[in-house]
Amino acid sequence: MSTERNKAMSKRLYEEVFGRGNLGAADEILDVECVNHGAGAPPSIGREQIKRQATLLRTAMPDLEVVLNDQFAEGDHVVSRWTGRGTHTGPLTMPSGAVPPSGRAVSFDEIRIDRFEVARIVESWFIPDRMTLWQQLGLLPPSGSSTG
Repeated sequence: MSTERNKAMSKRLYEEVFGRGNLGAADEILDVECVNHGAGAPPSIGREQIKRQATLLRTAMPDLEVVLNDQFAEGDHVVSRWTGRGTHTGPLTMPSGAVPPSGRAVSFDEIRIDRFEVARIVESWFIPDRMTLWQQLGLLPPSGSSTG
């Protein structure tokens, strides 16, 4: 499989699954036993985690727009940096509970490394910029502000 095809598959994950809410595309892009490594969480197996995350974001921001900023590939790995932008008009479900709609425009970034086998993503490592998102939603003080 070519690096260009792998890059196109990773791009589809952001644009179709997150950007358009086409959860069925995840079944074409991700292996059924895909291993997902997220910062601060144990690995998850399968496609459902990605589908849940896309649903969570699209529920909170129905106008979610995805922009692929950078993408590099070597061998069976693709590294992507993408930005999600939208308006927080729906509830955002978090481990601590639901965050009610704020009406705020938000923007957040994610860096992701995807490993491919036989035309599908079989393993991913991702680092979302949750701090920036939480600051924009008013859940954390802005960077540089004093709390004391």
